[in-house]
Amino acid sequence: GGGVPPLVESLVICEYLEDRWPASEARSAQRRAACRLFVDRYSAAMPYMPLLRAEEGSEAEAEARRALEEGMRAVDAFLCEYADGDGPFFFGESFSLAEEACAPFALRLMRVLPALRPQHDPASMLEALGLARLATWLDAVVQRPSVTSTAPPASDMVAASKLLLERMKGAAK
Repeated sequence: GGGVPPLVESLVICEYLEDRWPASEARSAQRRAACRLFVDRYSAAMPYMPLLRAEEGSEAEAEARRALEEGMRAVDAFLCEYADGDGPFFFGESFSLAEEACAPFALRLMRVLPALRPQHDPASMLEALGLARLATWLDAVVQRPSVTSTAPPASDMVAASKLLLERMKGAAK
């Protein structure tokens, strides 16, 4: 009893690192909680896989796009309301848990979706919807050197996603 299990979930690891070596010591508990809430909201609100899984031109595809657009609006509103306005990240100029936890998903959204379904390019969607805060945040996250240097090449992400989608289609039969 009392031992610590291996930390295997990425968000748990990010939170452990944030607690162990806090980069945000000066931030209030409320601001840190808002950051964690953002992570939870982002992952729930930005569903791009249904767009990839839906048959092109289908009602399912249209519904998946509406869901992603609604999620984009919600995340943009959260950033506008609760994130610092003096920089691109959740805490302004500081890359934090919000970005660390969401970066892998942001990369897939911004690299895989437009490669496989160009008509659903997230950057174009954000511009058309007028969601500048989310667009700025996503761009800053996916361009950050620590993210780009540790991520697989875009071509590998696209190839892996294609394979995953083929397997999902095969399993559904």
